[in-house]
Amino acid sequence: MKTMTAAALRAALATTTILGASFALTAPAAAQTTTASIRGQVRDGAGAPVAGATVVAVNGGTNQTFRATSGANGAYVLSGLRPAPYTVTITGPNGDVFSRSIVIGIAQAASLDATLAPAAAAAPAGTTPDANAPDASGGEAASDEIVVTGGRLVETRTSEVATNVSQEQIRTLPQTDRNFLSFAALAPGVRYNDSETDKSFTSGASTASQVNVFIDGVSLKNKLSEGGVAGQQNSRGNPFGQLAVQEFRVLTQNYKAEYEQAGAAVITSITKSGTNDFHGEVFGQYTDRSLTKKSFLDERNNRTKPAFERKQYGVSLGGPIIKDKLFFFAAYEGNDQDRAFNVQSTGSATQIAAFEAASGRRISEFQGAFVSPFRGDFYFGKLTLTPTDNQVMDLSFSRRDETDIQGFGDNISFESAENKKNRVDTYLYKWTYTGDNFINEFNANYLDYTFNPSSLNPDLATFDYDGVVVFGGKDSTRRQHQQSYTLRDDVTYTGLDNHAIKVGARVEITDIEFNNQSYIQPRYTFRNDPNNPVVSSRTDFSFPAEARLGLGSGRILASNTQVGLYAQDDWDVTERLQLNVGVRWDYETNGFNNEYRTPATAAAALRALPTTDYFNPENYITNGKNRSPFKGAIAPRFGFSWDIKDDQSTVIFGGVGRYYDRNNFNNTVDELSRTINPIGVFRFSRDGQPRNGLPTTVFNPSYLTRDGLLALVASSTTEGLPELFAVKNDAQPPVNDQASIGVRQRVGPFRASLTGSYQRGRHGYTNIFATRQNGGTGACCNTAPVIPFGYSNVIVGFDGLDTRYKALFVTIDKDYTKSSGWGLNIAYTLSKSEQNGGDLFSLDELTPDAYGYRATRGDERHRLVVSGILDLPLGFQFSMLNTFGSGTAYQVTDTTLGSDPGQRKFTARYPSKRCIKGVFAFCEVNLTLANKLRIFGRDDQLEVAVDLLNAFNNKNFSGFDEGFNNTINPATGEVTDPLTSPRIGNNLLTLPQRLQFRVGYRF
Repeated sequence: MKTMTAAALRAALATTTILGASFALTAPAAAQTTTASIRGQVRDGAGAPVAGATVVAVNGGTNQTFRATSGANGAYVLSGLRPAPYTVTITGPNGDVFSRSIVIGIAQAASLDATLAPAAAAAPAGTTPDANAPDASGGEAASDEIVVTGGRLVETRTSEVATNVSQEQIRTLPQTDRNFLSFAALAPGVRYNDSETDKSFTSGASTASQVNVFIDGVSLKNKLSEGGVAGQQNSRGNPFGQLAVQEFRVLTQNYKAEYEQAGAAVITSITKSGTNDFHGEVFGQYTDRSLTKKSFLDERNNRTKPAFERKQYGVSLGGPIIKDKLFFFAAYEGNDQDRAFNVQSTGSATQIAAFEAASGRRISEFQGAFVSPFRGDFYFGKLTLTPTDNQVMDLSFSRRDETDIQGFGDNISFESAENKKNRVDTYLYKWTYTGDNFINEFNANYLDYTFNPSSLNPDLATFDYDGVVVFGGKDSTRRQHQQSYTLRDDVTYTGLDNHAIKVGARVEITDIEFNNQSYIQPRYTFRNDPNNPVVSSRTDFSFPAEARLGLGSGRILASNTQVGLYAQDDWDVTERLQLNVGVRWDYETNGFNNEYRTPATAAAALRALPTTDYFNPENYITNGKNRSPFKGAIAPRFGFSWDIKDDQSTVIFGGVGRYYDRNNFNNTVDELSRTINPIGVFRFSRDGQPRNGLPTTVFNPSYLTRDGLLALVASSTTEGLPELFAVKNDAQPPVNDQASIGVRQRVGPFRASLTGSYQRGRHGYTNIFATRQNGGTGACCNTAPVIPFGYSNVIVGFDGLDTRYKALFVTIDKDYTKSSGWGLNIAYTLSKSEQNGGDLFSLDELTPDAYGYRATRGDERHRLVVSGILDLPLGFQFSMLNTFGSGTAYQVTDTTLGSDPGQRKFTARYPSKRCIKGVFAFCEVNLTLANKLRIFGRDDQLEVAVDLLNAFNNKNFSGFDEGFNNTINPATGEVTDPLTSPRIGNNLLTLPQRLQFRVGYRF
């Protein structure tokens, strides 16, 4: 990437934003991921198509009007509609009329066929609908040809595997802490992690880094490190204030070419906007220790109930500044949590005694319950301008600001904690222009994300007594800063009969600052000394086996230009058959640290190693020009939907596609980071003999200080040498090939679907040893060739992580309507997900393929999610969100036969099915009873609710032992597996049973 190009784009973006703000404090813009469309056919009373009919859709909140004209075959398309209530009126050339009040959801491609009738007999449009209003016919379906639920058009003729989550569900269903991502679990194939320190989501066999979330079309992609979503890396905060979210859509599979930077699920959401009426909301919710049962692990370990308190509160207001023209919306949410974590050693009595004797510290100094405070604030503001019926502009800003003291518990002491500071700012300008047969959608946005985990005790060294306790300061402090500047334009053309053609281009500049101050103070690791036969059979913590110390300090600044182009066509081949054909191409100038120059000593060290079938030194040496950007990210996508009876009652759908993601900057930055911020590795022993093929130094007590280690570096040619990291020159970005086939069926008030899914992921990034013994085929490690060049070992990047995913998705939906008084949604997933290799490091075998395939962490064969809403007498309402699973896999490494390549066995285990014996290992039943009352009129509502979370106090375990050595039964000579008995983990996935109180007022 050229500096001039980046500067030019930033200047263009700034100019565009300023001009847009001055010209257009004027229009709700619809980015490609947020608008919806309505397609249909107009017929006369005899069933013949009507050409030249005028189609008019009026937004009930802003009075903005959209128009279209039916073609020769009676077909029409209304595109660029914001999710909202609309009154649709269709008038034929002879004056016959069709009128309907509907609600359209985010990113839907819904169908609305119309049969014209004389004006006097046409169904009245009625009042402007809302999500709770009955449809125009007063029932669940407006006619045999139009599927309408609660005024909401239901999408049936789509090839996508997608789930829409409405405002009614967001407001009503029980949840832990107002994280709207938690409702992603309503989509089959998607898992939400509701732990106390991590609120991420995954789908298929992919990790959380391969998902993407769009807010009003702004991608929240985390380009820095794991997490997928900016701000969600090991965070218990929420990615966006729920008070500002209108609704969202979960695209599990087969999404169209307009979506980028995701190999797994995509969530696209839209924020609330002001309308011609003033609307506001204030809420508060609360729970604490007195409302929570004591957890199973606290009971078992005879611990007191830890501190716990969660307070959340917020306010919003929206309305007109100039009626029908200019609107505003603003929201604030606060999130205050105090949750204690227990520090309790898992070491044996012998190990604890050895620790106390060696360190002079008492284990009781570190054990106990310590409070982990979290504080989060979210701000959002938005101006919407509709200067004319064919223009909409939005200008918005959001800020998420958090502090979170965590990183302690179990064997890690509170003094080793860190403050994980998060800040995510977004700025957005959008402009939508609607012509006679086209729509142009322009989007300019800026994302500023800072992740700054800082040690609470940066001046203290870290002491890690393996299996007993970790105390001292956190060994590193980081500051990762991502600034993304994006320009995007999408054009939809509907002037060609039976086609909706969409093309788009996207350019993003991402500037990154990476300041990783690792091991500012040394970290000492104490464990058994296997080379000393006198002490190998007992615990000996008299000296550290290893120490690490940062030997440099410097920031890394990088920039990456990303370009995306796509074209797609939604083609109505016949009245029953629609094809979705598209292709996408993405390109990055600096996806793999492309301008890096390998230092001469590093190149010499790499060339000193043997060439193998998985490692060629020349493929890891670059002069800054021979690591070319990957140009082959061409992603074709094809889908179809076939309405068998042309009445949306039975629809066959499916598709195939390729989906490229990108590598996180953190995956490849070690190559540069270890050069300017080298980490010295020190290995100690009693006799100075090699250990596991690596050299050691006889320990001296003076090495227990930073100055002592620095003196050792100055006096030694082997100790304190850093590891050499190198990136593969021809590495490719991760890619996921997907295929699906399914059927949707309408049965009375229910909509059911059955979908078969297959996904194949390739080119995931990992690291392997390049210093194997026996010419590169043996155990680790032969470091003699690289030590003379100043390196203790060599670890190289390898794009060889692969995944496989097979699933069957079943959904049954009856959306809540006020007229029916109930709703029910069921999502069942039968799946199997597998992977080769490890994670970011695959060091146990030569290559990831040598591991073979095993279940991924988190693989779960069966998952059932049941949610529902039921109106009760006297203004009461009952709702539920219940999750049942057969248990997520944890990976196990069996070293019975040894630890050299080819001797380990890599498998996976599953928790015992305890919550419903023999069926489910995971159960979480969440219930809500609310009372909703009108206070001053039909447009306001006071709600008082109580949530019963984890109602049956189910114990959902995690933290299982992932390594073991089998023993031999002397009577039979057979292997005894210590893990065949019922398994209980060391941690819990969910909090125990608890009550949560909520109160809110809306007008």
